[in-house]
Amino acid sequence: MIYYSTKDKSAITQIDKMWMLLIILIYSAISFINLGRLDNPQTFWSPNLTGDYAVLGLSKKEHVLKLRHFAGPVFGNYKMYISDDNKNFRYIGELKQEKVFAWKDTNVNQSFRYLAFKANDHASFMGDLGIYNKEGKVLETEFITKNAKVLVDETDKLPDKISYLNSTYFDEIYHVRTAYEHVHKMRAYEWTHPPLGKLIIGLSIRVFGITPFSYRLMGEIAGISMLAVIYILAKRLFGETRYAVLAAVLLASDGMHFVQTRIATVDSFLVLFIMLAYLFMYQYIKTEDNGSLGMKLIHLFFSGLFMGAGIAVKWSGVYGGIGLAVIFFINFFTRMKNKYHNYIWKKQVIFIVIGCIIFFILIPFGIYLLSYIPFFETQFGETNPFGEFIKLQKQMYKYHSELQSVHPYGSAWYLWPLDIKPVWYYKGMTPKGFVSTIVAMGNPIIWWSGAAAAIYLIKEVIVRRKEEDKYIIIALFSLYIPYAFIPRVMFLYHYFPVVPFLILAIVSSLRHIIEAMGKSAVIQWYGILAVINFIFFYPIWSGLNIPIAYAVLTRWFPIWQFY
Repeated sequence: MIYYSTKDKSAITQIDKMWMLLIILIYSAISFINLGRLDNPQTFWSPNLTGDYAVLGLSKKEHVLKLRHFAGPVFGNYKMYISDDNKNFRYIGELKQEKVFAWKDTNVNQSFRYLAFKANDHASFMGDLGIYNKEGKVLETEFITKNAKVLVDETDKLPDKISYLNSTYFDEIYHVRTAYEHVHKMRAYEWTHPPLGKLIIGLSIRVFGITPFSYRLMGEIAGISMLAVIYILAKRLFGETRYAVLAAVLLASDGMHFVQTRIATVDSFLVLFIMLAYLFMYQYIKTEDNGSLGMKLIHLFFSGLFMGAGIAVKWSGVYGGIGLAVIFFINFFTRMKNKYHNYIWKKQVIFIVIGCIIFFILIPFGIYLLSYIPFFETQFGETNPFGEFIKLQKQMYKYHSELQSVHPYGSAWYLWPLDIKPVWYYKGMTPKGFVSTIVAMGNPIIWWSGAAAAIYLIKEVIVRRKEEDKYIIIALFSLYIPYAFIPRVMFLYHYFPVVPFLILAIVSSLRHIIEAMGKSAVIQWYGILAVINFIFFYPIWSGLNIPIAYAVLTRWFPIWQFY
């Protein structure tokens, strides 16, 4: 990162560090609440063949109301048989798993002493289960066959209630499963996006095991890191602590940021890497023509590095690369016209060009290729692994370009700035009259005023041509406009990478207002309004149990149905 003299207004001071720390601590204290449990089963019965069976036994014959069971990285169905003597078994139905790493209840309502499971699919995984009597008490259970031991060795981890706190929800069923498979060198299930995001999720799974807290932890860390990045970027852009504080507070108050970084999908890493790539690119363009070549190359190196990391998470990272290229070349040709430093700059040009080829082409390609190491180890053939790699890239393109499915929460790109159609991620089981829900949507105050701010900044770029406004508009539209040309079904969360730059557009617009009218209090009042909105919508962003009457208050549009 570039070092600035204490006279430079964009320098990060001790006051800035204190503000950053305070915002991060407050946000972390809120966002870590109910992130997920740390104790789920870690061992599984995986039948070797279809028809394999496992037997459990009770201490005596009991009337059993239900089974609560945990699915592993692959779900399946099992035939259930009961017996009183462990010899004569009677078929009573199927135990059906519905999603990976999730608890589920299966009603039984039978009396027996022995319970046998027969696998319908040898690829399935079953974790621990609890056998409940009609009073809701967990019955003491022992394994009869040796392979059934893993079904009762962690019964202390049975949850009192099934919820997102102990089970996967929404697209976690794809990304968490694949992260687990990478960790355990299994064949990867999800291949429609590059692997880096799943590999990052797998880092905490390696440390803490496969628990909701562990597989959501890395996204949470990414979300917290974004607050520091936007603070630094805003200070670099606007040169004042108050604007940097506002930018960080607004990002911390946004619902899309809050929800999307608490679910174990890969978008958190994509957005963080894009933000870092743009931060370092801005630091590059702010270096003087006659400044250190080494510092210029360092900034370009990290910009290219993080751009490559973003693409290795999702192909949409390329959109960020388009904006980086536009910003770089505008700055490049501007420097070429600077006659005062022309001689010094021209001596550096060849190194800058070579550096960019390395930093923005070779290094990103290397990162992308290295992210596929698990595929080379487990899925690509030994005879022609690179051929398999190319084939997979073609399959990915075909999948995204030809996907024609219709989804009830799909929405058109031009509706996203209006926050019209949120994505309903989760609905939990609650007492009558209550609701527990998680909805991916933006803070309406931020998104609606952000759309107006973006339009205003376009005018400012045309009239005043301020470098920081030009930078924000290029970043914002490069991350947004490409979606206009994508025919497949899309969702509101695809707008997430735009949000940090939308916030910077708001801050810049407020700065123009202050400069024109001298009303500095507008910053405080706007920030307070955004925080109040966050508090108001927090229950439907966090999965809190709330009365339906409260959920009704959050329904500002008929389509906002969250209960």
